[in-house]
Amino acid sequence: MSELKKVICPNCGKELEIPAELEAYSCLYCGERTELSAQKEETAAVVTSAEGFEQARAELRERLPKVVTRFPDYYKKITKKEFFGAYEYYENENRVLLKDMDACAVQHPDGVEAAAKILAGDMLDGINAAMTENKRWKHKNSRDTLLFETKVILAIFLTTAVRKLGLQCSESFRTELHDQWLERYPKQNWMPGDYDDLATGFKKHKLCFITTAICSFEGKPDDCAELTAFRAFRDGWLTEHGGAVLIEEYYDKAPAIVNCINLCDVPEERYAELRSRWLEPCYRALQEERFEDCRDSYVDMVRTLERRYLS
Repeated sequence: MSELKKVICPNCGKELEIPAELEAYSCLYCGERTELSAQKEETAAVVTSAEGFEQARAELRERLPKVVTRFPDYYKKITKKEFFGAYEYYENENRVLLKDMDACAVQHPDGVEAAAKILAGDMLDGINAAMTENKRWKHKNSRDTLLFETKVILAIFLTTAVRKLGLQCSESFRTELHDQWLERYPKQNWMPGDYDDLATGFKKHKLCFITTAICSFEGKPDDCAELTAFRAFRDGWLTEHGGAVLIEEYYDKAPAIVNCINLCDVPEERYAELRSRWLEPCYRALQEERFEDCRDSYVDMVRTLERRYLS
């Protein structure tokens, strides 16, 4: 049996295992044909030098923040209907720039980790400048909204693309961007996203997304009493009483809401709020067979969260 080695497809960023003796391979995910000899020559041609890094960094300093500032309305594009098209456009628009950033990072004589720290700082400097120049920055409520919109792009689009593209600096850059953001805005938490996790979440059709997220966060199993009751209510009474439109709308918005809570908020605080304000009253209504009250309360929760995160 031949020895296997791991490679990263330069086109789609997926990790593959191929026989070590191969000189070329085709990606199982995207079909791209890659010559390993060409990859080796390209890698060998990279010369690390402080001067080369600084020259590339200077050229990137104004360009890097644009991967966020050129997409001010993308916080609206995280519903199931819009996410995949919006993400594909975002990645295609920024692919060259992000690969230029990676080419800059590998030139740093102390390695990509040192480079990522500097490049993340440069990007955040530019983003901060753009936010403070925005007229909404002057007032706390609108400033918090602007910060949230920026966090969505960082968490769900930028850091997701950096990983998906398989950049050599991807994990260091994702970590530095997150950590340096929290140093600047300690009350504005977010977490780097992953495309496969996001895509899987949007493609699931048989889940009570928000209830599942709350119960999962609390360590409850997928077949716990609450989830079983809510699924039976959805597939039974709600479906039989004109709830098809509500269910369809829910499956478009709920995954985006959960992503916002998990990646752009403080989950432990938000899920505790959702449980006490909505989930417990809804569950109590189900047990008492007050089905209309359950529906109305759950709709109120989704509408409230939609206004908070998606409008």
